[in-house]
Amino acid sequence: MASNINLKLKQKQYESTVVEFISEKKGYFLVVSDDQNFISLLRNTVAKHLAIATDALSVVTNTDYIIKSIRDVSMRKKNVLVFMERMLEGRDTGILVRQVKNAYSDVKIIILTGETERQRLVLLHEIGADNFISKPISVNTLIEKIAFTIKPQGKLGQLIDTARAMVQQGSHESALKVCRKILELKPNSAAGLLVMGDAYQALGKMDRARECFEEASRNADLYLEPLKKLADLNKLIGDNEAQLGYLEKLDRLSPLNVERKVDMGEIHVEMGNQERAEELFELAVTQATREAMAYIGDISERIASIYSERDPERAERFLRKALDAKGDMLDRGDLGTFNRLGIALRKQGKWRDATIEYQKALRIAPDDENLYYNMSMAFAEGKEFRDARSNMLKAMTINPDLPRRDKTIAFNMGLVFMRAGGRDYAERCLQVALELDPDFELARQALERLGQSS
Repeated sequence: MASNINLKLKQKQYESTVVEFISEKKGYFLVVSDDQNFISLLRNTVAKHLAIATDALSVVTNTDYIIKSIRDVSMRKKNVLVFMERMLEGRDTGILVRQVKNAYSDVKIIILTGETERQRLVLLHEIGADNFISKPISVNTLIEKIAFTIKPQGKLGQLIDTARAMVQQGSHESALKVCRKILELKPNSAAGLLVMGDAYQALGKMDRARECFEEASRNADLYLEPLKKLADLNKLIGDNEAQLGYLEKLDRLSPLNVERKVDMGEIHVEMGNQERAEELFELAVTQATREAMAYIGDISERIASIYSERDPERAERFLRKALDAKGDMLDRGDLGTFNRLGIALRKQGKWRDATIEYQKALRIAPDDENLYYNMSMAFAEGKEFRDARSNMLKAMTINPDLPRRDKTIAFNMGLVFMRAGGRDYAERCLQVALELDPDFELARQALERLGQSS
């Protein structure tokens, strides 16, 4: 009972924080997203759950206008909180996060994401993301995420914010006093030690600053900020070897940061380690090329989607560009592109070419039932029913429940087995199609023909 009461009190506190942000501090939400479900959830949370009547939200779906939108809102409002998709219009928004933070350091950014690799999230945090939302999300969790992003919750967080403000204002001795209170409340607080280190560094007490940053790093193994502070401090005092050591630790935690590899290479050049410098520069160029090619691939695929229904031949051309851009960097994330290319080819009657592309994809994902299903459909279109049956059986071996995914899939599988001499499989699949939609007349007729042929 007590725990439920505490949870409700905390939720009320989070709600009050968000209401205060919008109503009293002229807070404003700028949503860089094309996800209508999330946009509707956020609108309803503000207007209905929190009962805020004021206009506090706008949506941007074109990344080219995000900086202008922030500038326009900032002229009317004091505080902007940006919700930004990790991927928008087929484009990774990491560069955009960096641009926003460089232009408007006070703007808070929450990244909206589904499942993604940890290294990518670490990089986004490092270049400026303040928080992350994994979709789908409940109303209460959404409010909590917003509250923690715009304002520290609890006395400790508020003291840390106060100390940071004092350092920025040049009140370094006062900041140290507040930091001591923080460490009384929470001994070895990494955030408190960081601010204390900043204050000591500003006072020219480099040894004390280093001690604080090192202690913060020991108490937060995956916290990048202490290591970055230590690297910067050693750069300031001219200790290249120590700076390099901390940059290497950072690189192990966040290996996708291209600029850091260049920084490391530069130090190796200064130290005379030409071979290691060359390796790092090559890695940096490879990573930058990978990101650039991925962007080209994403743009090509977006263009292909525009042509998909109108002009399959042009769609094919741009889908091939998308795959070619990835070169030897193809992975399971590209299976959708292979499938779309196969469909574009089949629409042109190039069913044999489609099977060749599916075979390439199977080298990346030999256990993907969708590829075998699409391969089967391509062979069926070419009236190669033996190969069609073989591939459909492989699809069902990998996923016996494949027919239950969709009535059309079940129906198509039934037709393939009917024409390829797999009577039992055909009957099973057609029955599943009718289970999923009892009014599916084509499936009923096919099942009747199957019965008449017995």
